[in-house]
Amino acid sequence: MKIMRLTHRERWLVIGLIAFIGVCTSLVFGIRPAIERVETLSRVIPERQRELDELRARSEEYLVLRTSLDDLERKITSEEKQFELLTFLEAIITELHLGEKVATMKQETLLLNSKYYEIIVETKLENITLGQLVEFLLKTGDSDHLLQIKTLYAKKNATSPSSLNAVVQISTLKPSKVNF
Repeated sequence: MKIMRLTHRERWLVIGLIAFIGVCTSLVFGIRPAIERVETLSRVIPERQRELDELRARSEEYLVLRTSLDDLERKITSEEKQFELLTFLEAIITELHLGEKVATMKQETLLLNSKYYEIIVETKLENITLGQLVEFLLKTGDSDHLLQIKTLYAKKNATSPSSLNAVVQISTLKPSKVNF
């Protein structure tokens, strides 16, 4: 077997070629994927940061809503046990001298879930002035009880254009004694 002898110049050429192939290989298999990964992370990190900021904002919003809900639940459970919405509204109507203006008052009870039920009182007022209606609503809204005006419908009285006919639904929540 004959060993090939390389000249000094050919040795440098072979060494250079091997070094070039080594650099190209490390570039293709090592540096290039690292650069691509850095570019991908540079693009993805701001997106993830925005998602994290949005998640934090939603988390804070959730905490505010949770606190509000807890406060509402405490207020519902601490509401006077003997408070009756129908009786309360009748007292306001008597106080405002609207007794003759009430066409009907009816109470309805709705079970919302296993923890709460809603009491709704629908009051039909006929031939009242706008001022009387506003005063009735203000008295209702200014109470310390947890009340909500669910619906309000008012239209001009057909026989007296300066008067109104109104239907007001007012509700309150009560803790349910029924356990499911």
